[in-house]
Amino acid sequence: MKLAWAIVAAAASTAAAQDFHIWLQAPNLVMPGDTYTIEVWGSVAGGSWVQGTSAIAGFGIDILNVEGAGIISGLGPTIIAPWAAGFGTNGTIVGANMIDTSGGQLANLFGFLNPNINMSNPIMLFKFDVTTMVGTGGWITYIPGNPNPNGGLSYYVVSTDGASVIAPNDPGTTLTFAGIETLVIPTPASLALLALGGLLISRRR
Repeated sequence: MKLAWAIVAAAASTAAAQDFHIWLQAPNLVMPGDTYTIEVWGSVAGGSWVQGTSAIAGFGIDILNVEGAGIISGLGPTIIAPWAAGFGTNGTIVGANMIDTSGGQLANLFGFLNPNINMSNPIMLFKFDVTTMVGTGGWITYIPGNPNPNGGLSYYVVSTDGASVIAPNDPGTTLTFAGIETLVIPTPASLALLALGGLLISRRR
């Protein structure tokens, strides 16, 4: 289940309001010792976006662990989506966080600079793997955050023009984040410990 966590907004301009959205997708349930994939997605709605004419230009974002770091044994690698890999930065693993991941694509200037420009909306930005520890159980929660100072998500209004709209930097833009929870299903021994500690799976939902 996706969890709405935060909204970053620039100066309001309701007539041209544009909502940029970055969210995470991952399995709801995994077993201890499993490796699973978190996908990071972006989309734009409203304002000057025109489906079939506009194109996502780029992104710059952190993915932050807010729960379950102690049951993660490994993180990575980051794989930037093909459309953005030409200007991709894989980011840095800091503890259980993925920091400073970015990517982007050129506009199709002059009709030949980027003829295969990806105009999808929504669009996958990047993905990375999370490996859980054997013999553990509990919740792992991740959330996007800390948009790059140059912008968290941007798009070309016209894919054959270099002019772009950038969130949350430009007036009238909001950048909404949604995180993801994954339950590592405890082993029988772990379940017994959780029950003794009064922690069994009555979760805020």
